[in-house]
Amino acid sequence: MFKYLFSKEDEIPQGTAAVLFGFSSIVWFIIGTGLGSFNAAKLAFPDFVTGNYAFAFGHMRQVHVMTVIFGWILGAFAMSWMYITPALGNTKLWSEKLGVWTVLSWNVGLCLGLALLWCGITSGREYSDFIWPIDLYIAFFIAIPMAINVWMTILTRRTQGIYTTNWFFAASAFMTIIVFLVGNLPEWFHLTGLNEAYMTWWFAHNILGLLITPVAAAITYYIIPKITGNPLYSHRVGHLHFWSLVIFYSTPAAHHLMGSPLPEWLKSFASVEGVLILVPAMAFVCNIMLTMQGRWRMFVENIEVRYSATAGLLAIPLNMQGGFQQTRAINWYIHGTGWIVAHDHLALLGFSTFAEVAAVVYGLQTLLRRKLWSYSLQNFHYWMLLVGFSIYWVTMTIAGLIQGAGKVFEVPYVDVVIAEHPYMIGRWFGGTMVFIGNIFWLYNMYMTAKVGREVPEGRQPQELAYEN
Repeated sequence: MFKYLFSKEDEIPQGTAAVLFGFSSIVWFIIGTGLGSFNAAKLAFPDFVTGNYAFAFGHMRQVHVMTVIFGWILGAFAMSWMYITPALGNTKLWSEKLGVWTVLSWNVGLCLGLALLWCGITSGREYSDFIWPIDLYIAFFIAIPMAINVWMTILTRRTQGIYTTNWFFAASAFMTIIVFLVGNLPEWFHLTGLNEAYMTWWFAHNILGLLITPVAAAITYYIIPKITGNPLYSHRVGHLHFWSLVIFYSTPAAHHLMGSPLPEWLKSFASVEGVLILVPAMAFVCNIMLTMQGRWRMFVENIEVRYSATAGLLAIPLNMQGGFQQTRAINWYIHGTGWIVAHDHLALLGFSTFAEVAAVVYGLQTLLRRKLWSYSLQNFHYWMLLVGFSIYWVTMTIAGLIQGAGKVFEVPYVDVVIAEHPYMIGRWFGGTMVFIGNIFWLYNMYMTAKVGREVPEGRQPQELAYEN
C-alpha cells in the first residue's frame, strides 16, 4: 500500500484501493467478532477475566460495536464502492490514489479511535462513542474523500443511465456525511439532557437506515443479476425502494425514546413512519426474489449467490421486526431487553454481513483475477456464519422475551438473570462460531491471492468454480 501513496495515478493498478479495503475489512471483522465472543463469554461465565479494568464488559462492549460497524461494515462497503461503482459505469475509479490514501486514513483513524475507547476516552453516547476529534476525522478524512471518489466515478461514467445500485451508493455516501455531522451535534455544541438523548438515537437510527441498509441492498442488486445472468426484475420497483427508503427510513427516531418526555406527536409520527419502512423492505425483497426466477439452482451451485440470496431472505424477518417493534403496543414490552440486541445482530450480522461477504468474495476474485482457492473452506465459512448467527439470534430473542416478562410482572432481577443464563451461553457459542469461521475465511482469501488459479481473459471467476 505505502508504495502507491506517492505514485502517479496511472502507475497504480486498477482495483488496488478496493483490494486493500477488502482484506482490511476481513481483518477488522475477525477482531470485531473476537471482541464480541470475549464479551459474550463474560456474560455466560461471570468469573471469566475479572479484576482488570481494561477488560471490563462496559469497557469492551463499545470497542466491539464500533469495530464491527466502522471496521468490518464500513470497510466492506468502501470496497464495494471502489469496484462496483466503476464497473457499472464502464469506467475506472476516478482516483485510485485517493482511494489508497482513504484506506490508510481509515485504518489509522479506526486504530486511534478504538485505542481511545479502550482507554475509557469516550463521548458516552451509544453508537457515537468516539470523541469529537475522531468524529471530525471520520467525516473529513474518510467519509468525504470516499464520497468524492464515488460521485466523480459516477459523473465520469461511460454509460447512459445510472443503475439502481449506483443510486444507492451515491445517496448513502452523501447521507453518511450528513448523519455524521448532524448526529454529533451534542459533541459540537455540548447539548445535554433530552436534546442529547434525542440526537444520539437519531444518529444511531440513521447510520443504520441511511448507510448500512441501503448499501447492503445495493450490493445485492449488483451481485445477483451479475452472477445469475438474470436482469433485475424491475428498475421501477428499485426506484420505489430507493425513494421510499429515503422518505420512510429517515424517521425522527423518537421510537427509541418512547418512555421519554419527548412530544407525543413526535413519538407517534416516528412509530407510523417506522411501520412504513415495510414499503421499501417489501420492494427490495420482491425485486431480489423475482430476479432469482429460474436460477434458484445457483443458490446451491454458487457461493456468492448463496450469500446474497440469504441476505435477501434475512431482510424479511429483519424488516417485519423493525417495523412492528416501533409501535407503542410492542415497544413497551421489548424496550431495553435482549430482543433489541438480537434485532441489531439480525441487521448487522445477518442481512448486512451476508451481502458484504458476497461482495468481498466476488470482488477479490474479480480484481485479483484469481479463482477462489478452496470452495470447501468458503462453504465452511458460510455455514459457520449462518448457524452461529442463527444460534445467537434465537437465544437472544428468547432472553429478551424473558427479560420483558420479568419487567412487566416485576420479577426480581436476580431471578431474571438466572432464567436467562442458559441463553447467554448460547449467545457466546453462536458468536464464537462466527469468529472461528472468519479466521478460516481470511486464510482462504489470502491463499486465493497468493496461489489461486489465474482466471483466463474473458472468463469470470464463478465460471471456473467446479473446474479442476
